[in-house]
Amino acid sequence: MKIMFLNGGLANQMFQYTFYRFGQIMNQHDDWYLDDSFFFVNDIHNGYELNKVFGLHPNLISEYFDEDVWAYMIEEKKKGKSIPELLLENDIDIRMISEYGNWREWNPFSGEVEELGREFEESKTLEDGNIYYNGYGLKSVFFKKIEKVILSEFHFPEITDERNRDYLDEIQGTNSCSLHVRRGDFVALGGAAPDDLYRSMVEEILKKEPDTTLFLFSDDLPYCDAHRKEMGLELPDRVVFVEGNSGDSAFRDMQLMSHCKNMIVGNSSFPFMASLLNREVKTILTFRNDRYI
Repeated sequence: MKIMFLNGGLANQMFQYTFYRFGQIMNQHDDWYLDDSFFFVNDIHNGYELNKVFGLHPNLISEYFDEDVWAYMIEEKKKGKSIPELLLENDIDIRMISEYGNWREWNPFSGEVEELGREFEESKTLEDGNIYYNGYGLKSVFFKKIEKVILSEFHFPEITDERNRDYLDEIQGTNSCSLHVRRGDFVALGGAAPDDLYRSMVEEILKKEPDTTLFLFSDDLPYCDAHRKEMGLELPDRVVFVEGNSGDSAFRDMQLMSHCKNMIVGNSSFPFMASLLNREVKTILTFRNDRYI
């Protein structure tokens, strides 16, 4: 049995699902599952979205157990026990492979832990025995190795509303460039990129594509509007603030970005996944080449 942790927002779920599908395809000797217990005890972002957005039905660990057993496990999880710990306590010999040390927070475990200090490697999906994978798999290699499969499964619903249809028409009808600015929880965590970094990336894309129309996507559009000069948003001839996609329609921003001809990919998995889905892109500039490989 192989189990991949599932948590966070849509993009994180998509990367974790991609690692899970990569493992399924490369290692067909084992049964693979996604641990969706996080969404039974946490109210974050828009909850579990793989089914809501893409209609996917992966093997979820919540469906592996009888209903009463799962209810007991969730009650124990609320007390601080992780799924792998509960399995270990019930005589299921399982070990953990974790990208980083955050397993102590998300999935505390008293058994054997291999802490990598980096993203998962392909070879980790082929190891013997029951393994719990704690991490995100934020590497394009898993996506690209099974690209045809993933592209067929990450199929967005058709855009039918007039506002997003207009955005899409303009994106496809101009030399468009997406810029994603994530603030929100990143500000509190100290992970928000400085304004001048966005400015330098805008300047760089304009050197390559001087006639570009910039499409701005952000969870804090008022901040971007108030800091246009600092962020370089006064430089292009045209800047379009993409508005109105939040809650259950937040995925539309990723869908729209995946059609832009150029992309500035900030320090978030959301635009990174959009760049992998994009079949029309000419130029991609990224903040973090060290991670997104």
